[in-house]
Amino acid sequence: MKKLFLCWMLLVASLPLLAQIPRNASGHFEYSQFITSDSTSVEILQQRAEKFFSRPMLVHWDSTWSIQYNGSSARAADGFIEINLTTGLWGSRAKVGLQYAIIPSGNGYQYSISRMVVRGKEGKEYPLEEKPVVLKHKHYDQLVNRTHRYLQRVIGYMKREMNGFQ
Repeated sequence: MKKLFLCWMLLVASLPLLAQIPRNASGHFEYSQFITSDSTSVEILQQRAEKFFSRPMLVHWDSTWSIQYNGSSARAADGFIEINLTTGLWGSRAKVGLQYAIIPSGNGYQYSISRMVVRGKEGKEYPLEEKPVVLKHKHYDQLVNRTHRYLQRVIGYMKREMNGFQ
């Protein structure tokens, strides 16, 4: 009995787990977190946010802008990431559009990644939360899983930039 239970647990542990993109109160995919900073001023955090949005390495930025939020200047951008999918012999790429914002405050900063859409080849956009008709179920799960993993790397890079590490 113990061997059967152990085999069952090893089988379950070896299965790949699907990544879950967090959702906001309205059910849309959104990453949002407040990061506490020890002694970094708001001006330095604003400069670091501007520097992050000036680098198109991980995210291809379409446009960036400065916004006022609660009396301080924040940075925001629209852009897209390209996700590789295994959809046949050669595979394919899907573009996922997103809106990214970094809001510095007195004791840290808040980031938000929202409004994720799949950009179709015909110029149409589909909300990532709703499976586009053009994607098969297997490919949609793959797209969501790989988007989550990719955005985790982007967030990690952004945190290093905002902490002043190069």
